Amino acid sequence: MKKYLCLFLALLTVLMCFASCGGKDTEENTSAAPSETESAASEASAAESTTYQDMLGDPTDLGGREFYIMQRWFGYGKPTIDFQGEVIWQESEDGTLSNINLAKRKVLDAVQEKYNCKVTGEMSTEQAGPLRDNVIRADIMSTQDIDFCFETYYYYYSFIKDGLLADLNTLGIQFDKPWWDQNAVEDLTVAGKLYYALGDINTYDNDGTVVVLFNKDLYEEKFGEGSYQELYDLAADGKWTFDELAKRVTGFGTDSNGDGVRDEKDSYGLLTNIEEVYFQMIAAGEKSVGKDANGSLELTLGTERAFSSVDKTVDLLLDTNDVLVANLPVYTTKFEGEDVHEQTVIKAFKEGRGLFYTVGLIHLPYFRDMEDDFGILPMPKHDETQQRYYHTMSPHTASVVFVPVGKNSNGERGQQLGILLDALGAYSKDYLTPEYYEKQLKRGDASDPDSAKMLDVIFENRTFDLGAVFGQMLSDPYNMCNYLDHGLQARLDAQKDIIEMSIEDIMDKFNEE
Repeated sequence: MKKYLCLFLALLTVLMCFASCGGKDTEENTSAAPSETESAASEASAAESTTYQDMLGDPTDLGGREFYIMQRWFGYGKPTIDFQGEVIWQESEDGTLSNINLAKRKVLDAVQEKYNCKVTGEMSTEQAGPLRDNVIRADIMSTQDIDFCFETYYYYYSFIKDGLLADLNTLGIQFDKPWWDQNAVEDLTVAGKLYYALGDINTYDNDGTVVVLFNKDLYEEKFGEGSYQELYDLAADGKWTFDELAKRVTGFGTDSNGDGVRDEKDSYGLLTNIEEVYFQMIAAGEKSVGKDANGSLELTLGTERAFSSVDKTVDLLLDTNDVLVANLPVYTTKFEGEDVHEQTVIKAFKEGRGLFYTVGLIHLPYFRDMEDDFGILPMPKHDETQQRYYHTMSPHTASVVFVPVGKNSNGERGQQLGILLDALGAYSKDYLTPEYYEKQLKRGDASDPDSAKMLDVIFENRTFDLGAVFGQMLSDPYNMCNYLDHGLQARLDAQKDIIEMSIEDIMDKFNEE
């Protein structure tokens, strides 16, 4: 869970200024006992000056050990995806570092010095499959040089089945500490075992988190000056629902270029792709695969609420006048060999032709120089009876940390690795997370405090679907949602027995271990 720390920094600055600018006191005043107000301010200052790295205790000497990271370069070659690395980074051609990478360097320099170790690694340009099989699996079977990895969990279900991932709980990692996402720890633990984790140590889990962007200028044109504030208010009050989104989307679309054809060159109330159906189902508080009372996997897709969410979303996305769905066959055929999202919804939003846009945060820096201003909203609730918002990461494009089995995850070396991962997490929460918020919220010289509050809501309310984690081992139950029809029940009925048998096989494997 990644807290927004700017308020803390501002409060600390105020307290420091108060202490240094108090003026000259008389002799009587300087000898007087501090007032209750002064004592409270002193206690607050001391509390706020405590850093997350202080929670680690005294640094452990790791004996000069060198740790090696392997990670996929997400979005390699795509100008709309701003992946800058996890822990290690890729310098620009002119040698300059972004604020994010400067913070990563600060984290790494501090950890390497205080823990007497060295951290290196590689940002691989391989595709997911070759990286998994030809690099990471091959390393496990041979030299075991890789200490830990950053990749999406979707492609690594077979590693769990084949016993190639270490249970992170065996490394002594302090998963109860605030630099680890507590929702992820809870949701991704199965039968007491945890193979994937995320938190302040990485940023692409945040970047892969799905949100709703909205064009403030278009909203004001449609609903009046300053009217977009109502969206933030609805979200803050817990009343931002799918129906609220749909009623603003419906009727917004226009043939903006006047050619009489509705296509990617026009204006729309909602820009999205077919995965919107799955993301809205998650936003309704549902999952394709969850856990039973004993912590074992359980097929949970077939609830009335899940079906209701899927049906409502499908009905909205079939409104081709108001909704542009990027990966429809008409566009994948038209832009064959190109990135269909870049040619449709990304371009439309940047050019000011989309009122709302469901997208991963990774694309935000690409829109920083767009002419219109935009804001960030949570994924809407299914209805107002829902207690909280729910967000998830795209299964294909968000990083988690995992540890291959082998010499580096066993015994003393495994404990050293756990110490390092905690240190990187804590120092990242101190140095990296505030800069991440700056990256996402600054547009030139402007900031967006309302969107900052929304990011807090989004990151504090993430949820993780085990149907996406185990993916193809379970016949991809989460993908059953991603059709623009009302056939989910039929698809589920056809695969239910197979999915439940596969769940039994997985749980047998967990129990054997």
